[in-house]
Amino acid sequence: MKILITGGTGLIGGAIAEAAVRKGHEVWILSRKEPSGKISGLDAHFICGDWYDDRFVESTVSQDYDVVVDTLIFNENQMERTIRIINGHCRQFLYISTDSVYPHPGKDVSENDEIDINDIKWKYGYDKLKAERYLESHEQELSFFWTVIRPTVTFGDTRLPAGFVSKRNTYTLAERILNNKPVIRFDDPATKHALCHVSVFGEAVSCLLMNEAAAGHCYHISDNKSYTYDDIFRSIEKTLGTKGIYVHLPSDVLHRYNRVLYEDMIYDKVPEFTLDNSLIREICPDVEFSVDIDAVIAETLQNLKSTKSAVIQDQEYDVISDLILLNEADIISDTNMKNEVAAYTGRMTNEQKRTLKAYESQNKRARFREKMKKPLRSLKHKLIKG
Repeated sequence: MKILITGGTGLIGGAIAEAAVRKGHEVWILSRKEPSGKISGLDAHFICGDWYDDRFVESTVSQDYDVVVDTLIFNENQMERTIRIINGHCRQFLYISTDSVYPHPGKDVSENDEIDINDIKWKYGYDKLKAERYLESHEQELSFFWTVIRPTVTFGDTRLPAGFVSKRNTYTLAERILNNKPVIRFDDPATKHALCHVSVFGEAVSCLLMNEAAAGHCYHISDNKSYTYDDIFRSIEKTLGTKGIYVHLPSDVLHRYNRVLYEDMIYDKVPEFTLDNSLIREICPDVEFSVDIDAVIAETLQNLKSTKSAVIQDQEYDVISDLILLNEADIISDTNMKNEVAAYTGRMTNEQKRTLKAYESQNKRARFREKMKKPLRSLKHKLIKG
């Protein structure tokens, strides 16, 4: 079986590629970045290029594939473009969507539940759902059958399944714990969330490749068990051998420092959200949909620590964490924790504080420019129309 995976060096694309190679398929991985780490060691073909370049994509898909797996569609327009280009050049199209197409919070959510698009408040999930519906509505025009995958919080290799965490795939969160720096948490420690380890995700997707029983269906993939963030941090602490210092704050605080991370919290990471995974288990009966959470967290931490990227600190995560601790200590309700945070910020040098304040000023200017974009676009449109 000949398979093309776009974005195949990322966490999700890489997991699919690994599983497909293990099953003996001929795998072609397309990415703008050169392969590195264990992906570079796969018995696969690598294509370096820009999936958003029409001429390049047309040349690539002209080689014809049994399956095209697309991890790089984020809206309806990109879906229209992709299926127009690949039509006639594959037998199955597998679209990697997101579980953010479901309203959050949600409990034991099923793929059979009806979704009102007006209930999706996060633009990311809204746009992904629009892309799904475009694909479904044009089914009769396609030379291939389609399958949609809706990943939940997928982790492993380069990603920890925590809420507010380093977004640059580094060891920074672990180092904050190891160095006794307060770690900010915007989650409810007792709230349960669906998770999926990349090994489970890759195996499940690989069993859907050219599986005609999956034609025209959507599947979310998750572990049999849902986890609380306390479960996750206990596993992290077990590996590190150190207890963390956790400062619990309302997620609204984050909005003043990073809108993108804030939206990720309130629409995805913070609300309670669990999935009924019976449909994927039914079509993939040989896949084990559970992991030893302590073991896989340990593997992820070891990988993050050993990779070259771990040398580069995620400065933005560190800066936002320290800036919030410096500015928002007054809203910490626990007196002992408030004193601990005060002692931590009191040890900051003047140079450290100037760095934090410089970031804050830069961030405010960026937020102002973002706020002005919409009215300026509207004014430009009126002037052109007038």
